[in-house]
Amino acid sequence: MTIRTFNSSPTGKPKVMNTLDAIDVAARYFVYKLYEATGGQWMQWRVLHGMGESAATISRAVERGWVVLQDVRNKPLERKAALTDEGRRLARKGR
Repeated sequence: MTIRTFNSSPTGKPKVMNTLDAIDVAARYFVYKLYEATGGQWMQWRVLHGMGESAATISRAVERGWVVLQDVRNKPLERKAALTDEGRRLARKGR
């Protein structure tokens, strides 16, 4: 009987996730989290501080067109984010 670990490939070498792929996955989870926080409502703003997301994750979600940011001058802890229609569509599809 052959026993293999879940992550091993047929060659026996572990698969390594590309850093960009990891950021994309994190951005998707951020969209899901924001969807839950806003009740799936369009353009409902939520404060980013306290959500525990990295700047790279938030930036990728913005690049993909899933999230828009509201810039609050001189108050970086009050920066807010909202889902776009595309972000809401992604979150509904991924549920």
